Amino acid sequence: MLVLLAGVLAGCASNALSPGRGGPAGADGYAIREDGKLDGELQGDFDKALDHLRAGEHAQGIALLTTITRHPQGQYNTAPFINLAIAYRHVDKLESAEEALKKALAINPDHPAANNELGMVLRRSGRFAEARAAYERVLGKYPDYLPARKNLGILCDLYLGDLECAYEHYRLYSEAVPDDKAVTIWMADLANRRTAQ
Repeated sequence: MLVLLAGVLAGCASNALSPGRGGPAGADGYAIREDGKLDGELQGDFDKALDHLRAGEHAQGIALLTTITRHPQGQYNTAPFINLAIAYRHVDKLESAEEALKKALAINPDHPAANNELGMVLRRSGRFAEARAAYERVLGKYPDYLPARKNLGILCDLYLGDLECAYEHYRLYSEAVPDDKAVTIWMADLANRRTAQ
């Protein structure tokens, strides 16, 4: 299964958990795929939905993904639900995003991209302890899943004020992705703040 996620504050990863990164809309924000799970016309609709979302045509993408998630084949595939959640997050419909992620996690409770995305939705909803738990769920099972590592660092740094947690997760992320200059800068800033305490 190929899983690629690039969302706000997240990077790219596969189920093999190879390192990678992306930025806001990574450059496009949508790319969760599960090979061999959708057949024929449904796969074509899924690809069209991702094209709409990449083009910023969220309403059209959401409509197609909603149709796919109601199809018997789509109801057992996490990819349409996760992409639907990402789309809803991009248009600030956080409750709808969370609902889509709960459906994805009902299919696969350990899905790293779904749990990472849930962490981002919960963080944006101001539910920081729940967001932390979502990231920690991912890292407990997939310690090399870099988007969750980075996002947990951001959560600890900016929202929880837990500088030790933030530094540790930034450090581990930075070791795997040394060319991410933003994280290098964040680590230097954290080192200064930790010294000042």
